[in-house]
Amino acid sequence: MNKAHAGRTCIGLQQAEEAACLSDLLFNSPPAWLEQSMLRRRLPDGNWQRISRVTVQQAVLRVAAWLQSKGVKPGDRVGLLGHNCVEWLLSDFAILRLGAVTVPAYFTDPPEAVHYVLKDAGCTLVLAQAGEQQAKLDDFDAPVLPFTAEEGESVAAASEDMAWDGELKADLPDREMLATLIYTSGTTGKPKGVMLTHGNLLSDVAAGLGGIPVWPDDTFLSFLPASHAFERTVGHFIPVASGAEIAYAEDVTTLMRDMPEVKPTVMISVPRLYEKIYAGVNEKLQQGPAIKRWLFDKAQQLGIERFELQQQGRDLGGLKAKLWGVLDHLVNAKLREKMGGRLRLFVSGGAALSPNIARFLLAAGIKVAPGYGLTEASPVLTVNREDRIRPETIGPALPGVELKLAEDGELLARGPMIMQGYWHNPEATAGAIDEDGWLHTGDIAEIDDDGYVKIVDRKKEIMVLSNGENVPPALVEQHITQDPCILQAMVIGDQRPYLVALVVADREMLETTWKRTMRQNFPDDWSSNPLVHGWLRTRMQKATRELPSYMRIHDFSFVQEEWTQANGLLTPTLKLKRRKIAELHADEIEALYAEE
Repeated sequence: MNKAHAGRTCIGLQQAEEAACLSDLLFNSPPAWLEQSMLRRRLPDGNWQRISRVTVQQAVLRVAAWLQSKGVKPGDRVGLLGHNCVEWLLSDFAILRLGAVTVPAYFTDPPEAVHYVLKDAGCTLVLAQAGEQQAKLDDFDAPVLPFTAEEGESVAAASEDMAWDGELKADLPDREMLATLIYTSGTTGKPKGVMLTHGNLLSDVAAGLGGIPVWPDDTFLSFLPASHAFERTVGHFIPVASGAEIAYAEDVTTLMRDMPEVKPTVMISVPRLYEKIYAGVNEKLQQGPAIKRWLFDKAQQLGIERFELQQQGRDLGGLKAKLWGVLDHLVNAKLREKMGGRLRLFVSGGAALSPNIARFLLAAGIKVAPGYGLTEASPVLTVNREDRIRPETIGPALPGVELKLAEDGELLARGPMIMQGYWHNPEATAGAIDEDGWLHTGDIAEIDDDGYVKIVDRKKEIMVLSNGENVPPALVEQHITQDPCILQAMVIGDQRPYLVALVVADREMLETTWKRTMRQNFPDDWSSNPLVHGWLRTRMQKATRELPSYMRIHDFSFVQEEWTQANGLLTPTLKLKRRKIAELHADEIEALYAEE
């Protein structure tokens, strides 16, 4: 725990434990919080606007009354489509306040995917961000109302202009009532609606705060889709419960501009952000003088030693402490300032974070706590604690979470945050939760004597080579993509004699690194050039030298188009849709094996 907060009580934890429903997190708060800034957004003129908690409370009640006038009643499913913004939060809390059910759709999804989710849920009304998002629902068969509009009815108009008499005629929901349907962004098959009650989500909020406390002087910078369970619980409900401030990034592409302006203290992200930070630092080092690379290496070595000592309650002393002060100022301080200079913790989830990238951040004095969860668990189950971080793990179980391993190594979880089941899909529910209430996560894991969990890979994604060796593809891909020349990689090898890979190159970094190491011009035909191919294959083999020989890449093929959500090859949490990618590049894959 941060020294500044030692001995303090986490009021958010108490709020979550005592709340009868999710809207209590907003309305049952200490009077001292009412005039404090709760939300922050960027205005068109570039300035940031702060919105107090009492203003948010009043706006939510107005929107709830407006929705009630549209016929929304307890149990109704109301769709929510749009980017993270003030109106998204107002809409969500207004829906929940009425006892209705929020059904968030991903703003990155194409119209057909959005329609599937909202129709499957049986939404009677949809609130959508005006413009591109609302246009996805032009032919939807239920009323669609905008977040914002220049004129006419909208969430924004209801929250600000509607007459309010201080009374909302609605009974509060209870913990047993359904709060939300969150559709899984599975890598295969149709998405399934995960049924989470107010009690499920409140239990996970309490569990999360029991693992990592959040304080009223914290500021979150929100940029992951609020439609995803990770952002919804950790970046939405937890700060609201704790009296912290939420600032909304304009877009994921504006993060490096927004961080120094907002000066967040807590950020949650999927590993892609940390990978980009790591790649960016490496790129500058490769382009800079040798002395900078030497200083960076020394700072990293001493930084890791300091981190490991601090995990034991100790610190560097003597000459090492003085040397660290100099190196930290020269090497790390600028990186921390680019993040606002106040960041006390990154929380990583949604996918596996490479331990090497975690150590890079930790050595730079930037705390990153890898965690783990599933939508079906509301979603967080484990997280590393601030003062006990083991970067190769996803941490121990949160308070109230039970974990165990099945005979085949699959991680099982049980607790009050586990879903009620899949919407209108009892067969899938029975396949996910056994008769004893254990959720089968689908992940193969290891648990050490201290309770720290390490994920090996997805059970369904473990590849078995033709020689019988088991290969977790994500582990191999983590090693490969640490090379700044490689933007994305997917490993193939199931029932094959050896591993091959599809590689999306970072074209600019590839050329820069080639010129620096080979001291010759970068060939125009680089993607088919045997010299470039052999050079990068050697780098990939070096990157995987710590792995068993059967986990090393035998050959690879360049892929020209990046895998994105827009082209349907990544999930909203940036996981590879392996089957689709393999189908798209079937010829290249077969050619890699045919050449042998």
